[in-house]
Order: sequence, then structure tokens, then C-alpha cells
Amino acid sequence: MIYIPNMITIGNFICGILAIHSLLFHHVHSAVMLIFTGMFFDLFDGFAARKLNVVSEIGKELDSLADLVTFSVAPSMLAYSVSLYELPLIGLLCALAFSVCGMLRLARFNAEQSKLSTFIGMPAPFAAICLVVLSFVHNPVILAIGTCILAYLMVSRVKFPHFKSQAPENVETQGWN
Repeated sequence: MIYIPNMITIGNFICGILAIHSLLFHHVHSAVMLIFTGMFFDLFDGFAARKLNVVSEIGKELDSLADLVTFSVAPSMLAYSVSLYELPLIGLLCALAFSVCGMLRLARFNAEQSKLSTFIGMPAPFAAICLVVLSFVHNPVILAIGTCILAYLMVSRVKFPHFKSQAPENVETQGWN
């Protein structure tokens, strides 16, 4: 029972890895579906941990590592594969900025914000959704600008609503960080 939430988190991680693998073979739609499937797993790992009363520090760390792959690296590679490659150096820098800012956002969440009632900076899964949608604009300049704005928002001090604010204060949640 105690391993169920971590297995769900591992499902999120596997989706991210498979999304990246799909992009290596130019299967863009498969990559998109895998990123969204990873989001499904990410929504339920914390829920399962709370319901089974097995919330743990290792679960929180696993969640962030899985989120890094699924919501930072895979979406930035998707954006690069779809359109940013048309701006060779700038497109690569934009994709790297999104991944690095996602990593910084996830680390900051674990170190400083996991118990706050609001998010400080855009949550990585929400930024990933925005980048996936933006990737289908098929305009490399708009995508580059949007990627940089999303990267900035993840590390900004802008407050975003947090669903956890409805949860009891003594319950730590996984997901959407």
C-alpha cells in the first residue's frame, strides 16, 4: 500500500521519458499525449498519498524529479522539435531556458513553498500545458517569445492560486509544483 503513490509518480516519470523518446522519432502527437498522461498521474500521486496516509519526503522528491522530466524537459523538447529549431541558436536557448527555469521552480517549491497557500511562480505543469498549446501556433518567433515568458513566470514572484488551500493545513501535498 505504501508504494502505490510512488508507483503513480513513476508512471509520470515514464510518460516524460516516453514523450522525449517519441520526439526522437518525430511522433509529436504521441509526445503530447504522453505529457498529458503524465499530468493525469501527477494529479493522482498526491491524492493517493493523502488517502493512504503515506505522504513522505521521498515521495515529494520523486514527484519533483518526475515533474522535471515530464513538465520541463519534454515540453521544451516538443517546442524545439515543432518550431524552435527554425531559430537555431535562439530556439535552443529558449528551450534550455524553459527546462532550467522549470528545474529552478521545482527546487524552490520543495525548499521554500510546499506549505504555502499560494504558488510563488507559475507551477511547472501549468507552464507545460501552456507551452504544449503554444507549440501548435507554428510560428517560431511567437513560440520563442512565449517560451521565454513562461520560463520567466515559473521563476517569478507572481502568485498563482493553489488548490491545496482547501486542504487541511497539516496535510502536505504532492503534485502541481
